[in-house]
Amino acid sequence: MVGKMEIKPYVVYLSSSAHSNWREPVKAKYVKNGNVVFVGPCENHGLSDAMGAPGDVKPGHKLRITQMLNKSDILFGYIPDDRYRSFNIMLEIGIAHAKAKKILFVNEAKSLNNEVECVQSYIDKSFDSLSNGLNSLHQIITNASENGRANVEQSKSRQPSNHLEHKIFLSGSFSSTWVDCVKAHYQHDKSVTILTGSRIQDIAEADILFACRTDSEGRLFNLALAIGYANALGKQILFVNQGDHYSHAYDYVKPFADGYFTTLDEGLRYLDYAVGIEDRL
Repeated sequence: MVGKMEIKPYVVYLSSSAHSNWREPVKAKYVKNGNVVFVGPCENHGLSDAMGAPGDVKPGHKLRITQMLNKSDILFGYIPDDRYRSFNIMLEIGIAHAKAKKILFVNEAKSLNNEVECVQSYIDKSFDSLSNGLNSLHQIITNASENGRANVEQSKSRQPSNHLEHKIFLSGSFSSTWVDCVKAHYQHDKSVTILTGSRIQDIAEADILFACRTDSEGRLFNLALAIGYANALGKQILFVNQGDHYSHAYDYVKPFADGYFTTLDEGLRYLDYAVGIEDRL
C-alpha cells in the first residue's frame, strides 16, 4: 500500500540578537505546521557563554552555529535596533551564502543602513520591517510544494514531517564500550542518528564526526585518518582523548577538530549543545 505523500519541511535559521524575544511568537504561529522547522543559535545567554561565547577558546559557539546552518534551507536575519552589535548576523549571512542557502534579511535599525549595505548583494530579499519579512517567509512556507520542495513517501517507519535529523559518525578506539555509551546517550533522541562503519568513506553520510580515543590505547592512526578525511569534507569534528594521554602525539591533529576534550562526558555535553538538545545541559 502506498503511503501518504508529504512535503519535506523547510528548516529556517532565525538569526538575530539573543536579547530579543521576537522568535517565540514566530515559532508559536507555526507550532502545528509540518512545513517548517525553526533552528538557530542558543538563546539562553548564560548557557551559550558557558559552552563557549564568541572569542572564547571553548568550541560551543562555532559548533552550534555551523551545525544548524548546515541543516538549514533558509536564513532569516533580523536587526531590530542598533542597541546591540550585529556582527553575529553578518557572520551567519556569510556562512549561509557560502553554503548556498536562501537568505531573507530585515533591518529595522535605520542608523545601520550604510553599514549593512555590504551584505545586500548576498541576500535574496531585503525588508525594512519585521512584518514584511515574516510575510515573505510565510509565503515560502505555505507554498512549499510550489517552491520545489521534494515530495517524499511517508511510511509507518518515517519520522513526522517536522523532524530534524542530525547524523553522527563514530570513529576511534576499537573498544565497543565508548561506542555503546554514545548510543545509549542518544537512544531516546529521535533527532540524532548514530552511524558506524569500517570505511572512512562512510563519514560522507554524517554531519559530525565524533572521534574518541580511550585511555587504554596508544596512538590511533585510524583516528587521525578519519579526522583528516572529515575535515576535507567540511564535517564538524569533536575529538575526545580520554585522560589527555599521549596528548603531544596528537598535536598535529587537534587543530583540525572543532573541539578537543579529555573526557567522554565533556565531549557528549558539547555534542548535545551542537544539535540543540539543551534540556540535558
